[in-house]
Amino acid sequence: MKLGKTSPLAHSRLHYLVAAVVFQWFILLWLVRQIQAAGALIVHAHDFNTLLVCVVARSLLKSRVRLIYDCHELTPGVYQEWYGSFVSRIVGRIEFVLVRGVDAIVTANEAILDHLRCATAVPGAVIYCCPALKEVPEVEPQVAKKRLGLEGRFVVLFAGEARQDYDFGLMLRAAIQLGKCNRSEFRFLFIGRSEEVRSVVDATAPNEARGLFEFRGWVEDKDVLLYYLASDLCYAVVHDLGPNTNILTPIKLFESMACAVPVIVRVGTLAAELVKRWHCGIVAEIPKFSLSDELMRLNENREALRVLGGAGRKAFLAEYNWDLMEARLLGLYSRVTRTKFR
Repeated sequence: MKLGKTSPLAHSRLHYLVAAVVFQWFILLWLVRQIQAAGALIVHAHDFNTLLVCVVARSLLKSRVRLIYDCHELTPGVYQEWYGSFVSRIVGRIEFVLVRGVDAIVTANEAILDHLRCATAVPGAVIYCCPALKEVPEVEPQVAKKRLGLEGRFVVLFAGEARQDYDFGLMLRAAIQLGKCNRSEFRFLFIGRSEEVRSVVDATAPNEARGLFEFRGWVEDKDVLLYYLASDLCYAVVHDLGPNTNILTPIKLFESMACAVPVIVRVGTLAAELVKRWHCGIVAEIPKFSLSDELMRLNENREALRVLGGAGRKAFLAEYNWDLMEARLLGLYSRVTRTKFR
């Protein structure tokens, strides 16, 4: 069903709607049982599609619950991209009403927190989803390349689920151009779910371009950062689908920083603002940006890659590591539990 202006993003709309409306009432029963068994709990409502039942549980069990709204997305933006502007306005108003019933807010970035601040003045914290200092393997990039069979390759890594938010057309066009130039040293490497991208590449790319793609599926958590260390560039270019997509700060951004790997993002996004602030990657000015030209330039200027990666590592150590996020989150817990549970 389309209400108002919609985008082409159609993936899992029905599934998301069912989760947002129906699934909540199953988890309400589970949540009440958990609170009764534990006596008292700090509960995180993860995004809008669990907020209603958590607010209901908070109102029913009162002082036995501290409720934190843990919001990873700009809710009206999600519903605008998926269901249209009319639904977006309704959902945005409902979220603002419900958020007045929480004890604190945790968000994935400053843009989301600023949005929710329009509805409530409860304590809030930005908790970036990023690796801990000890999680980064102490392995040199060339050693990591050798372990993973990527020696002699300029590796452009995409890690995680290849959702439709990401602009893989830019990557495909670059591969076609590099294939025409016989630049076989480049590899577009995917780890995680990427079946749809693989099928598009197999169906549309000429042989010389198809050979530049490599799909390794899901890898164990302990090996994810090793792939970053073996890479030369991380790919995080999104489509301009709307306000939520434009404020995404995906974990791959911070994993790149942790491993001193430059990241490429699209202009006009919050991720681009972070990259510009720390000078730790490439900001693609779509549509005039040529990824193939940029890759060949970087391949010939390894010092530029080293400087960009080093700047990202500096940002990770200074601001975007889980050690700092953990302390920030525990501080928020301390604030909301100053009055005793009963």
